[in-house]
Amino acid sequence: MTHNFPAQLPGGEVRTGWLTLENRTTIEWQQGKVKLLIDLDGARMLELELPHAVAPAKCVTVHWVFRTPTATGSHELQIVVAEQSLTTRDHPLGLPRVSITFEIVDASETVTRRLRDQVYGSSARCWLPADGMTWSNDGLGFPQFAREARGCRIIDVEGRQYIDYLMGWGCGLLGYANERIQRAVGDALKSASILTLTHHWMPEVGETLCEMFPGAGAATFGKNGSDVCTAAVRLARAYTGRPVILFSGYHGWQDWYVERLGFSATGVPTRDEMLAVPFEFNNLQQVTELLDLHHGRVAAVMLEPGGPLEGSNGPVREADPIFLKEIAALAHKEGALLIFDEIMSGFRHPGGSVQHATGIVPDLTCLGKALSAGMPLSALIGRREIFASAIGRICYEPTFKGDVYALAAAREALSIYREQDVPALVCGFGNRLRMAINDLCENLHIPAKVIGPPYRMLVVFAEPDSRRRTLMKTLVQQELLKRGVLTTQLLLLPSVAHDDKALERTRRAFESALTVLAEAMDGERFAAYLEIPPVPA
Repeated sequence: MTHNFPAQLPGGEVRTGWLTLENRTTIEWQQGKVKLLIDLDGARMLELELPHAVAPAKCVTVHWVFRTPTATGSHELQIVVAEQSLTTRDHPLGLPRVSITFEIVDASETVTRRLRDQVYGSSARCWLPADGMTWSNDGLGFPQFAREARGCRIIDVEGRQYIDYLMGWGCGLLGYANERIQRAVGDALKSASILTLTHHWMPEVGETLCEMFPGAGAATFGKNGSDVCTAAVRLARAYTGRPVILFSGYHGWQDWYVERLGFSATGVPTRDEMLAVPFEFNNLQQVTELLDLHHGRVAAVMLEPGGPLEGSNGPVREADPIFLKEIAALAHKEGALLIFDEIMSGFRHPGGSVQHATGIVPDLTCLGKALSAGMPLSALIGRREIFASAIGRICYEPTFKGDVYALAAAREALSIYREQDVPALVCGFGNRLRMAINDLCENLHIPAKVIGPPYRMLVVFAEPDSRRRTLMKTLVQQELLKRGVLTTQLLLLPSVAHDDKALERTRRAFESALTVLAEAMDGERFAAYLEIPPVPA
């Protein structure tokens, strides 16, 4: 047996228990028929289903999240492997009980713990990097809540500093609290933000975007990417009079996009026929077949044209000019619009966008994230005749789309993008980071590498067993968080603010994390090292 329980634990702390058991019997532990019974101090704490069947001499690794007891002193966990019964009590399989003893000690109250419990108590939805875990065996702990951020560094409420590779989910391309952006927003504070009349910066920013993006003659705004993706879909449907959208990539959280996931997962009612139909990135044959299947009913083909995150273990593929040219021709032949969702690639892809780099001009373009360098603003731009024909027929009037402070930030950010080759700076750092991590993986004999364009990269593992891959990925993310590198699922989004010092600190953090991974892989002792819940792999 291998587990992650230390001799002492703080009382009342959220904790992930990890346990690996070896089947030393002569019979297979069948999934659905055998489970683990876990008792704490003689009382049933929980029952765990096996994640898979376990043959003799093979192992199973399980985890569970719980709160440690508040009473100080010695406590005991007992684990029993039992056979499930539909008619009688569960029957232990005759194996000895596995016992784990630990001592609970008084835990000092921290700001992180207090805020975490407030989130739990209010059922608020927010991202917690370690799913609420704040304490670690080695005392390094995990970040949960921010106090402030500047450059590429974020400081949590305990005063710990982290190199951030999510950068406000891609918004901070110019770095947190960029001086020029801060000054522009500060100057705008002499006015209120949301006005009855349209502020003159809205048409100015719209005109600038149309000048910067080929083929665009009109613009409207929103507060987040989902707003303008929905506006683009409505505009395409109203303009063409057709209902079906073929899409590839991530396009937000609103109803048209998530309804395919089902009512129980989204609260969005399902319909007999899905009107938003997915296709695989770079799969021209599939697009052709879908256009034939929905002939005369497709309003638009919508996609992230470069660097879409196609799964938690990749791929993250570069823009393919040949594919984009062919898909544009197919869409227009069908009478459908072509929509590029450049919310992530806009202003960071070489040339400033995929359409600039490839010469493939869409009918509509969705922008956001880096558009206003961290202030909440998104934009939909496109052909003037489409807007003129349909913009008044899509019921799109967000109250906050004219936010003066966000427009001030966007106005200044667009000036920076015109003056500086921001994509070259970001990609230069990204390529150096990729090389550093790949060298470490090779030297430590870790089957992993960095994939994707240098502005949107992902660390992936060449491990065919998805369960083992999950353990590997979770452990590396855990150790990076301990060592001051902030990421999720090992996603890396560099910014202009990432400098040589950040690169060296990141390299050292990865070296330590990958060294721990190598130790855990030796003898398959993952349960002894893991402390946070699993991350998707």
